Amino acid sequence: MRFFQKSIRHKLTVLLLISTIVPITSSIFITDSYTKESLKERAIEENTHLISEGKTNIINYLDTVKNASLTIYSNATLDSILTKGFADYQSESYIFTIMQIVSRSANDIYQVYLNISDNQSSYVLYQNNFKRGPIQYEPLANRVLAPYAVYTERTHRSHDYGIIQVPMGVPEMVFTIHRPFYRVPSNEQIGLLSIDVKLEALSKLTAQLYEKSNEDLYILDETGTIIYAGKETYLGAAPTEAWIKQLLDNPDDAGYMEWNQREFSGIMIYTKLSTSYLNWTLVKRIPYSHLYEYARNLTFINTIVAAIFLTIAMIAVLMVSLRLTRPLKQLISHINNIQAGQLEETIVINRTDEIGILAKRFRTMMHTINDLILREYKLNLANKTIQLEMLQAQINPHFMNNALQSIGNLALESQAPQVYTLISSLGQMMHYSMNTKETIVPLSMEIDYVNYYCMLQQQRFEDKLSFEFDICEQTSSFQVPKMIVQPIVENFFKHGFYITNKRVGVVKVRTRIEKARLLIIVEDNGIGVSDERLQQLRHKLTHLDESGERLGESIGLMNIMFRLRLYYGEQANLELGSIHPYGLQVILSIPIMGIDKGAL
Repeated sequence: MRFFQKSIRHKLTVLLLISTIVPITSSIFITDSYTKESLKERAIEENTHLISEGKTNIINYLDTVKNASLTIYSNATLDSILTKGFADYQSESYIFTIMQIVSRSANDIYQVYLNISDNQSSYVLYQNNFKRGPIQYEPLANRVLAPYAVYTERTHRSHDYGIIQVPMGVPEMVFTIHRPFYRVPSNEQIGLLSIDVKLEALSKLTAQLYEKSNEDLYILDETGTIIYAGKETYLGAAPTEAWIKQLLDNPDDAGYMEWNQREFSGIMIYTKLSTSYLNWTLVKRIPYSHLYEYARNLTFINTIVAAIFLTIAMIAVLMVSLRLTRPLKQLISHINNIQAGQLEETIVINRTDEIGILAKRFRTMMHTINDLILREYKLNLANKTIQLEMLQAQINPHFMNNALQSIGNLALESQAPQVYTLISSLGQMMHYSMNTKETIVPLSMEIDYVNYYCMLQQQRFEDKLSFEFDICEQTSSFQVPKMIVQPIVENFFKHGFYITNKRVGVVKVRTRIEKARLLIIVEDNGIGVSDERLQQLRHKLTHLDESGERLGESIGLMNIMFRLRLYYGEQANLELGSIHPYGLQVILSIPIMGIDKGAL
């Protein structure tokens, strides 16, 4: 923060840079956000149409395979064989022919399997290799079958249905369409036709739907099991990713979903393939990293261009700021030399703008100041001379103390101990007041000084005067400015106490700690002050006059208040208040945090 507060050049540079950088960076940010949103909307629209076409192609292909499975009902000879259970060599020839027709009805059919319940025979056709064997495998054995329905088995590794083939088939990933067939028109099942379709068929049908290097494509069944995926490691698996469950729970037949998790961050566009024999969902996943690649490239180009222009702008800004602030730096250098005492410093700034006018006015001001300083110096020199003469005329404080001590000793020799006590009190007061080395003293010393003063006044007024001291022990060691209590007590004798009063004059001095503040309270039962005068005094205390002008009879209070503020700042206070029916209360309030707490 000080970096900006101390230099106009810094402020000007920052301001110009902000006025340049903020618009450019805001434009880049807005363009990037708009481009990303446009790319997302366009990708959703195009890919929704694309996977819709893919859905149509997949359903058409599967319908072709399903319709081929009905061939078994369309051949009267084969129907008679299946119905009557006849299975000689000629019957097997018919079965082979029908299975060939089915296997050639669509591309990428891996093998065809047929079993006949009546004679417990099963047949497999694999790449024109036709084999027969007993029924050893029932794909739908544990499933409740609806008459004349078709069933789809999820992706799995191909097998031989329990019939040994020569040569052995190479296992591949397939999905199977099963058609149980019945004795028409009854619901009696007499066999099963199974068609294994290579997963390559789905790969070919979906190849144009996505970019394998950047995007993902999945075909899910109704349980969330992956029928087809671009990555073979997921085939046939039932992952527990949350996005699969959320997508399948969506009631819409088509749409998109945004996903932002650790395993994937992007959009998913889906459509559901619902037919009488399957319930699949086709899902295309586009990661944000690929979707927003164009936006990133555009932002990168804009950033490079902006950086170039910002560099040029920064150079221009620095040149302008230097041009504007260099003369100010020169003026500051001249001012520093003047502050160091070189009052005759020559200010050489020849400009006609505002800075030149400022330098010219400053030169004029320095000439005026130099003249005033010379006059003030001569005046002070004369005053010091007078003060020196006055000091030479003063009595040496040590001589005064020695003289008082001699008088006190003489009083003791003359059997006058009371006189000795008074002389001793006066000597202590003079020693305390004349000690100019200490300006801050413990409160106990200040109270002792007040006590000596009161003893002298007590001797003067005898039974017409009474003093009370209530000093909290915890406050005795507090360091306070010298001579802040005695002037308040002295004011009682100047303005509040008259010997002709019938009542005894009472002065009370108390100290206490309250809310982290030291309170020194001086109370008397004098004539007090009027409300108007009290308000005047309070106003003077609030608006201290530090110019040295005479303050009349309130100069003692003003001096105390001024010194309290000098040591403790605005936290110190002096309060005045009237006491009913007679008297005045003065409270000195000093923050404990601002003084030496001593032993407290």
